[in-house]
Amino acid sequence: MIKAQSRKEFESVRPQVGYLDVIREALPRNGFFVEEISQMGFTARFAFPVYEPRTYVTCGYQDNLGFGFMTALGVKVAHPDKVVISVNGDGGFMFGVQELATAAQHQIGLITIVFNNRSFGNVLRDQKTAFGGRILAAELQNPDFIKLAASFGVRSERAESEEALASALEQAKGHAGPTLIEVPSEPGSETSPWTFLHPTA
Repeated sequence: MIKAQSRKEFESVRPQVGYLDVIREALPRNGFFVEEISQMGFTARFAFPVYEPRTYVTCGYQDNLGFGFMTALGVKVAHPDKVVISVNGDGGFMFGVQELATAAQHQIGLITIVFNNRSFGNVLRDQKTAFGGRILAAELQNPDFIKLAASFGVRSERAESEEALASALEQAKGHAGPTLIEVPSEPGSETSPWTFLHPTA
């Protein structure tokens, strides 16, 4: 009963919860979910079901931005027979984007999702709500992630809806090498997950 009530409350965090549901459906029970410091990663901490031990990989509350993609490559190398999905924001992903070369060179079959809101989402939200809308270094000028991945020889696809992400994940699971999936959104369009992380915030 408590679990059902909590889930009902989590539904308000959109679009993150919807996309996490799609990922959970695509990921086998023994597959690995590797989060990154992002709107999706924060939401996953309370809204992503985990069915087997040690399959949810996180930096915990150290919150070291940029660890996710590179960590996920290591997880996939350690578990080549398991599905591994790396979930990133665009800001964190750019800390280690060069490792697309490693993924391509060694054909590491990692599925990487980049949720691209063209910003450091938490910083942007805080600047708008707590600092009078004074925006500084929170908005990002990103590359075209699809073309960038392709230039490394990594299969890439853009998914602009939950349905498109579900389809992209199914195709990625059937691909032996690395795949990058970009999910674009507008800056600041996500519901804040912090109500469930720090209820007094």
